Amino acid sequence: MADKELQEQLNELHQKMDMVLEYISIQNQKREEIDDFIEDAGIVVKDVVRHTSGMLEDAQVELDHCGLTCMMIKVLQNLNTFYEMFEMMESAKDFMKDVTPVLHQVGLDAVNKMNELDRKGYFEYIRELGNFVDKWIQVFTKDDLVRLQGNLENIAGIVRNLSDPGLMKGLNNMTRVLAEVKPDEKLDNKSLFGLLKQLNSPEVRKSLSYTLRLLQVMKT
Repeated sequence: MADKELQEQLNELHQKMDMVLEYISIQNQKREEIDDFIEDAGIVVKDVVRHTSGMLEDAQVELDHCGLTCMMIKVLQNLNTFYEMFEMMESAKDFMKDVTPVLHQVGLDAVNKMNELDRKGYFEYIRELGNFVDKWIQVFTKDDLVRLQGNLENIAGIVRNLSDPGLMKGLNNMTRVLAEVKPDEKLDNKSLFGLLKQLNSPEVRKSLSYTLRLLQVMKT
């Protein structure tokens, strides 16, 4: 029984030794690969430095006393800064990737809205409104504007009175009648007797009385 246990322990020890030897072999292989890489990289760097130096000499570019060595040292010292910069660039790339569909949709909505406004005639209206403002400035001078400012109280009273629905309805009817009813030679060429006959109408008398009363009130 003791021999069996001893044999199992030996077998387990052999397995562990095999694992250790395998691990050491792998590490040696990796170290050799790293050494080969460093050696190859050193050759490449030397070639790059020599080629770069030749190009700088041909271009008549002078480096300071430390030259490319100092530059490489600075680069190595700021690796963290470069890493942060790359992370920022990746974040910006991800942000643009996320926001691009949104911007695309916003652009489409803006174009569709502009087309809708164009179909409704908004742009034509704004263009004609600009022409109206130009002509208004030509006929309404700065002096007119100064006089208008001096009568703001009266203008405010007029606007306040225009807010009365009854007055607005009356003005609307008056302007409509003035636009529709034109002087007529046959209808308006009446004799004095014809005019006196119309005065017998209650509506005509009321209209004349109202007109005379307005004139009297406006004089006071």
